[in-house]
Amino acid sequence: MKKIGILLKKEMTEILRDKKTLIIMLVLPLLLYPSILIGMSLGISMIMQSEEEKEHTVGYLLEDEEYIEPLISLYEQEKEELGARLSFRGASREEEAVIKEETDAWLYFSKEEQSIQIQLDYTSTSQKSDYTESIMKELVDKYRNALLTKNLEKEGLTEDFLHPVTYEAVDSATLSESMGMNMGGSIGMIIIIMILMGAFYPAVDVTAGEKERGTLETLLTLPVTNFQMIMSKFISVSIISCITAVISLLALGGSILFIMLALPGDELVQIPVGAFVNCIPVMLLVMVTTALLLTALSMCFCVFAKSTKEANNYMTPVMLVVMLATMIGMFPTVELDYKTALIPIVNVSLLIKQVLAQAMDLSLALITILVNCAYSVLIIWILARMYDSEDIMFSDGFRSFRLFQKREDIKRGTIPATGDVLISLIVLLLAIIYLGGMISMRNQFIGTAIIQLMIVAVPLALTWYMKSDVKILFSLQKPEKKTIVGSILLYIGTYLVMFMLSIVLSKLLPSHLEGLEMAFEEMMKQPFVLLVLVIAVMPAIGEELLFRGLVFGSMRQKYKVAWAIFLSALFFGAYHTNLVKLIPTGLLGACFAYIVYKSGSIFISMFLHFTNNFLSVIAMKYPETMEKVLPFMVKEELSTIELMIMLVLGIVFVAAGLFLINRKKEDK
Repeated sequence: MKKIGILLKKEMTEILRDKKTLIIMLVLPLLLYPSILIGMSLGISMIMQSEEEKEHTVGYLLEDEEYIEPLISLYEQEKEELGARLSFRGASREEEAVIKEETDAWLYFSKEEQSIQIQLDYTSTSQKSDYTESIMKELVDKYRNALLTKNLEKEGLTEDFLHPVTYEAVDSATLSESMGMNMGGSIGMIIIIMILMGAFYPAVDVTAGEKERGTLETLLTLPVTNFQMIMSKFISVSIISCITAVISLLALGGSILFIMLALPGDELVQIPVGAFVNCIPVMLLVMVTTALLLTALSMCFCVFAKSTKEANNYMTPVMLVVMLATMIGMFPTVELDYKTALIPIVNVSLLIKQVLAQAMDLSLALITILVNCAYSVLIIWILARMYDSEDIMFSDGFRSFRLFQKREDIKRGTIPATGDVLISLIVLLLAIIYLGGMISMRNQFIGTAIIQLMIVAVPLALTWYMKSDVKILFSLQKPEKKTIVGSILLYIGTYLVMFMLSIVLSKLLPSHLEGLEMAFEEMMKQPFVLLVLVIAVMPAIGEELLFRGLVFGSMRQKYKVAWAIFLSALFFGAYHTNLVKLIPTGLLGACFAYIVYKSGSIFISMFLHFTNNFLSVIAMKYPETMEKVLPFMVKEELSTIELMIMLVLGIVFVAAGLFLINRKKEDK
C-alpha cells in the first residue's frame, strides 16, 4: 500500500500538472452547463418577449369583411389576455399576391351550411409567422366558443347539452414525481457522460500518454509489481472522474435551480428536498462505482494505443456504446428491476430516474452497486493481464493486428491474433443482426440459412487472408478410435447435464423461451430434409469451424488451454442470444472444445454437433417418434427425481469419457 501511495502521488501530480486537462475536467463543467441551460432559457424567454412586443400583420380579402369584423372586435376585447399585437390588413383579389408577401399570415373564409370554415396560411419556418399562427389559433378558439354559447342561449340550452358525460382523471403522482420520471432518463444520461468525460482524458494520459512520453519503460524498471502500478493509475483516474462528476452535478443542479427561481414563468414547482437527502449516500456510492467501471473500461481500450491521438480514436466507440446504454433510461416503459439491474450502465441510468421520481428501491440500488463493482473488478483483472503482456504494452496498437496489414506482407502459416478474431466476430455479429435479422423477419427459415452461410464464410475468409495453416488451425486430423469412444461418452454426459439445466432455466425464465419456441414452430413447417440441412448439417460445419476452429484454435496458441476452452465456450453460448440457452450451450461448447483439444480432430465435434441438432429436429418435427426412442426429450414435465437421475447419469458418463480420452498413449 505504501508503494501504491507513492505511485498514486506521482500519477496525480502528472495529471494535475496538465492545465488543459484541468480546464476540461474541472473548469469547463462549471461554465458549460450553466451556459447551456441558463443561456438557452434566457434566449427562449427573450425571443418570446420580443415577439410579444412586435406587431404581427394578418391579411384577408375585402370580400370577407363580414366574417373578419367579429374576429377583429373580439381581438380588441381580448387584447390584454392574448398578450400580442395584431393588425389586420384587407386586400382585393388583384392585390392579394402582393400584399400577402408583406403579411405574417393570411386568412381565408368560406361558408359551409351553418358553419364558417376558417383557413390560415402561414410559414412555420419563420418565427414571426409561427408566433402569429399560435395567437390566431387562440383567438379563433375564443370566437368559436363565443358563437357556441350564443347559439345555445338562443335555443334555451346550456353547455351540459353538448357534454352529457364528463370524464376526469386524477393523477396521484406529484408534479415533482412526474418531472423526475420524465426527465430522469435525460439527467441520468448527462451524469454518466460527465463521469465518462472525467475518466476519458486522465485514462488517456496515464496509459497512451505514458508510452508517448517514453516513461513507461522506466516505470517498469522500478521495484514495484504490475498490480501496484495499475492500481495507482486506476485510483488516480477514478479520483479525477468522481471529482468531475460531482462538480458537473453541482453545476447542473445549480443551473436548474436558478432557472426555476430567477426566470419568469408559471407557478414555481416545489420539489421536496428532504426526499432526496436520504438518497444522497446511495447516489454517492452509485457514482463512485460507476466511475470505477468507466475508468477501468477506458483504460482497457487506451492501453492498446501508442499515442494520445490514437487513444482518442479508440475511445470514440466506447463513448457511443455508453451513450446508447444510457439512452435506455429515457424510454418510459423500461424500469429498474431484478433483470435490468444486472446490466451495467443501464442500471445506473434507470436508478437515477427512479431516485428523481422518489421511488428508489434500496435492494435494487444495492444490486446495481454490487454489479458495477463486480464488473469493475473483472475489467481491472483483464487490465492487469494486459499489463503483463509485452505484446500489448509495447505493440503498435491496433496497427499490430494482422487484419490491418496488407496480405502480401503476412507470412504464410500465420495464426490470427486475438484482436483479429474479435474483430471478425464483431463483423459477423453486425451482419447477423442487420442482414440476417432483416431476412429472418420475412422468412425465418431462409434467414437461418443465410446466417449459417455467413458463419462458414467468416473463418474461411480470415484464414485465407492470414495465409493460415488450416490443418493446424482447424485441427483437421484423423482421430484415434479410443478417442472417439471417450468423446461420445463425454458428449452423452454433457448432453444430459445440459438438458437438465435447460429445463431448470426454462422454469426460472419462461418468457425467454416463448420467442424461441415460436420461431422454431414456424420453421418446422419446412420439409424434413431441408430442416436437417439448415439446422443440423450447416451448423455442424460452420459453427465448428468458427468456434472450435478459428476461436479455439487461435486462442490456444496465445493463452492456456483452459482459458481458450472457456473463451470459446463463452462466445458459443453468447452467439445463441438467449438467457435460457446461454449456460447449457456454453457447457456444450466447452465439451466440444475439450474433445478437439484431446483428440486433435474437429471431425468428432462436427459429428457430435450434427447428432445434437439432428435429435432436436426429430423431437420438434416428429415428437411421436422421439417419444418411443428418447421419451424424456418430448415429455412435457419432468419430476425432480427424474432430473436428479439425469444429473447423476450425466456425471457418470462425463467421468467415463474423460477417463478414456485421457488414457490415450503419449504422442511421439
